[in-house]
Amino acid sequence: MSNRAILIAALVLLAAGIVLAAVGTSVLVTAIGWALFGVALVILVSLMFLLVGQSEDRDRLRNPNG
Repeated sequence: MSNRAILIAALVLLAAGIVLAAVGTSVLVTAIGWALFGVALVILVSLMFLLVGQSEDRDRLRNPNG
């Protein structure tokens, strides 16, 4: 799965979580909204760490002696 696809999926989850948490008419729907929101945030933070790691790997390949 590409980084762009992961980003799009996380943003969709984030939007769905916000909508469900905001307009949830029951405790269950609101809880599901908050859970989706939390999962999306974890995915986004993980993606940022992945992107930083990939850029460091590319830099090490370009400059093997530091």
